[in-house]
Amino acid sequence: MKKPTSWQRITYDLGRELPEEFHEWVVHDLVGHGASERYLVRFVVPIIPFFALVLLFPGPMPLKIGMIVMMIVPLIVFTVALTYVWRRFRLIQHGLSPDLLDHGRISDIDREKYELRYRHH
Repeated sequence: MKKPTSWQRITYDLGRELPEEFHEWVVHDLVGHGASERYLVRFVVPIIPFFALVLLFPGPMPLKIGMIVMMIVPLIVFTVALTYVWRRFRLIQHGLSPDLLDHGRISDIDREKYELRYRHH
């Protein structure tokens, strides 16, 4: 699997499309083991320095920490909530099938079998 250069990784992380030769790497990045965690890190880590700037504001430390928490909690909630949408968009952007994200999800037949077997009476 051919990996992108550091510069290509930076531009990819900023939302640009990689050349077709990196499609296998893109699939691994968006669908492979740890894809959700990588997505979360990419969105949250770059914003941490801005939260650190709150510490420079005048006022008591508990107030500053509270302000940071009030900003970071919604950021994490929305980031996690939109992980599927964003990774699907990135697959489509690279000309790959968005159905790759659904690989490994439970099928309708398996769900029916489960419900028949474990349905509460």
